[in-house]
Amino acid sequence: MTPAVSVVIPLRTGGPLLAECLAHLERQSFRDFDVYVMPDAPLELTGERLHVIPTGKVLPNRKRQVAAETTAAEILAFIDDDAYPHRDWLANAVRHFADPNVVASGGPAVTPPDDSPRQRASGAIFSAPLVTATTRHRYVAETRRDVDGLPSCNLLVRRDAFLRDAEASVRYWPGEDILLCMFAARDGARIVYDPDALVYHHRRAVFADHLHQVWSYGRFRGFFLRRLSTARGDGLYAVPAAFVLGHAAALAAVRVRKLRLPVLLAAAAYAVLVARAARHAARAEGVNPWLVAAGIYLTHLTYGSGTLVGWLRGDMVWRD
Repeated sequence: MTPAVSVVIPLRTGGPLLAECLAHLERQSFRDFDVYVMPDAPLELTGERLHVIPTGKVLPNRKRQVAAETTAAEILAFIDDDAYPHRDWLANAVRHFADPNVVASGGPAVTPPDDSPRQRASGAIFSAPLVTATTRHRYVAETRRDVDGLPSCNLLVRRDAFLRDAEASVRYWPGEDILLCMFAARDGARIVYDPDALVYHHRRAVFADHLHQVWSYGRFRGFFLRRLSTARGDGLYAVPAAFVLGHAAALAAVRVRKLRLPVLLAAAAYAVLVARAARHAARAEGVNPWLVAAGIYLTHLTYGSGTLVGWLRGDMVWRD
C-alpha cells in the first residue's frame, strides 16, 4: 500500500545525527509514511519503513528528485540528517493538504536545547530580527500564516509540484529551497507556515562554521537577485551588501570634519541596535550576549560580502 507521505533525507554518509533523526521519526504520531535515506555511498541501515538509495556525490535536491521519482506517495517531507522532528511534526504539517490550494507546508527549525553554547549562539544570531528580518519564522516559532518559502530542512510539498520543476533547482545549493518554493507556489498556490510543524536543527558553531554557512547563503542570494528575482520585496536582501559598501564610504567620510560626527552617530546607533538584539536573543538561548553581538556584526558583514560576490559572478550552477 502506498504511504501518504515519504520522508526524504539527503546526506553524504551516516552517523549519530542520522540515527537521532531516524529514532525521532519512529516516534511520529502520524504513521502513514515511509523514509528514503539518500547517501552518497551504500549504508547499512535496517527498518521497516526505510529505503536506502545511494546516489553518488550529487547535490541534495538531486537526491530529493531521485527519491520523488521512486516513491508514489502524494506528499514528500524533506528534513536534513542533522535535524530531528517533534513527534507531531508530520501530523501538524500534513493536515494543511486537505486544502487543494495548499502546495507546501512546514514550520520552524529551532535550535536544540542540547546544542553546545557556540551552536546555540549561532541559533541566537539567526533568531534576531535584526539578522533574519522577514525569514525569522524559519528559526523560531511565529504565528501560523501563508509564506513565500520554507527551509528544505522542514518542508512538505506535493510530489507532482516538486517533480514538475525539479530540474530547475537540482543544480543549486544552498538556495534550492528558495527556487523550489518559488516554482511550487506559482499560479496562486499556498505555502502554509505552521509553528506546530516543528523540527530541531543542530546549528553550526560560531564563528568559522557559522560564517561559512552565512557566506554561502549570501552568495546564492546575490546570484538570485541578479538572475531570478521578480518580487519587489527581495530588494531587502540587498541591505547587507549596502552595509558592506557603507564601511568604505564611512572610512572616507570620517576624514571630512563636517561628516565625522554624523558617521560616528550612525555607528553608535548601529552598535546600540546590535547590543539590544544580542541581549534579547542571547537570553532566549542562554548564551553570552557579547558572543551573539559579535556574531550579528560578522554575520551582516559576511552575508553582505557574499551577496556582492554572488551578484558580480552571476553564476551559482553546480556542474555535476
